[in-house]
Amino acid sequence: MTISLINTIRQFATFCLLLGMAIPAISAVDGDQLSAFTERGMDLWRVPGMSVAVVTPDEVLFQKGFGQTSMKDGKAVDEHTLFAIASTTKAMVVMGILMLVDEEKLSLDDPIIKHIPELHFADPALTQQLSVRDLLAHRTGLPSTDIWSFFQQMPLDEQLTRLREVPSAAPVRTRLIYQNTMFEIAGLLIERLSGQRWHDFLTEHLWHPIGMNETYGERGQIKADQSHVMPHMFLDDELSVAEWDFPADFAHAAGSAWSSIHDMSLWAQFLLRDGITNSGDRLVSEESIRQMFEPHQLSSASDFYPTVELTEPNWRSYGLAWFQQDFQGRKIDFHTGSLSGLIAIIGLDRAARKAVIVLGNRDHAEMRHALMWEVMDNSTAENRRDWNQDVFNLYESRAAKSEESWKETQQKRLENTRTSLPLASYAGTYRSAALGDFLVEQSGGDMTLKTTRYEFALSHWHLDSFLMEYPNWDLHEFATFNIGPDGRVASLSFIGNTLTRAEEEGSKEAE
Repeated sequence: MTISLINTIRQFATFCLLLGMAIPAISAVDGDQLSAFTERGMDLWRVPGMSVAVVTPDEVLFQKGFGQTSMKDGKAVDEHTLFAIASTTKAMVVMGILMLVDEEKLSLDDPIIKHIPELHFADPALTQQLSVRDLLAHRTGLPSTDIWSFFQQMPLDEQLTRLREVPSAAPVRTRLIYQNTMFEIAGLLIERLSGQRWHDFLTEHLWHPIGMNETYGERGQIKADQSHVMPHMFLDDELSVAEWDFPADFAHAAGSAWSSIHDMSLWAQFLLRDGITNSGDRLVSEESIRQMFEPHQLSSASDFYPTVELTEPNWRSYGLAWFQQDFQGRKIDFHTGSLSGLIAIIGLDRAARKAVIVLGNRDHAEMRHALMWEVMDNSTAENRRDWNQDVFNLYESRAAKSEESWKETQQKRLENTRTSLPLASYAGTYRSAALGDFLVEQSGGDMTLKTTRYEFALSHWHLDSFLMEYPNWDLHEFATFNIGPDGRVASLSFIGNTLTRAEEEGSKEAE
């Protein structure tokens, strides 16, 4: 053996030793520091309870519960407390689809009508060309139809019918437009190809094999002896328990799953191991994992998260149920989950083989982003930004701009106007082929717009326009009634749609 070869071997051994010594330094988490960071963020955002975890493929670096399940007689949050994981459910649904791809029951590039033939769109060309991949990458070009699930609690079979009436907002595969209904369809696709409801399929083929025995597709499946959080709102400087977005027995493939930080840590480790369980079983192929994390649709900054103002990525994209961006020279895959009063986020640095998960029980507590970027930030202490304060300031600034815009709208209001007709003339059912039916009722001097789930007070704004407000969502929307040539109310313009007045008893104006 030559001296040069011996030196080379020694250099390589030294490099490996140094590399081995460096790994703990890269992966280590200062538990006290991260706990203090979390508690400060909870104070800033007034969050009653949270769970946080940081994991590598083979190690749980940090896993801890904070605060209470509820502001009213709540229990202490621990690693087994259940939270709504909301839209982080989507990646699990995608994993179910990819398992079926591995079984050759479908291809990601199959036209969706091959498997769901009753699905048609307003544009016949879209019906023919829209693929399974398009659904999972939010690149259908269709606008949000969240009003169906969140306002109308519309069954999926009715949504499929009404999709024929929804015009595209962008050409297919040209823009990231978040579309929850498409993931409901993905859940239906699992059912059609496996014979099981999407959450039953995931329980048998994904969750339980990983060891996720505290994960459920719907809130109603939670056992009586299991601790779970309550949703909370923070309005007018006051914290309160919120209403549930979904009924307990509503399994919604776009985001109705519940889990614990213990189980979500197992899920993150499974992803970091590219589809292999902690016992060494491969549940999904390497090619399917590659497809999941491959960028499928580029995104503009306006279609992405506001935190890009802080992270300043060079590119933004969406994979299959993962938002993606560069950060400090690394690709970060992440996804949030939001329901009324409940939040989640999971972030993966697959290059550094590290993941962070945050679960909380206060509406849009955006400290979830601060926690994720705090864990992902490799800056030295002197160069590290204060993620808690900077994220808080960012969203406070956005709220201030929104309030300023609302004041400008108020200044444009016409003073001292009256409605064209008596208030009773506006009452009735208003119908849209796309949105469904909405009921306007009049009681004395009060007007109310009713959906299947919510009632919104209508206050006269000016002329035949009424203001619809919902404080929980900081909503200021206008309902404008249109008078026909016969002097009767003909239609209602609302959230960018025109609803025609239905001819029925009680819809005619008072004599």
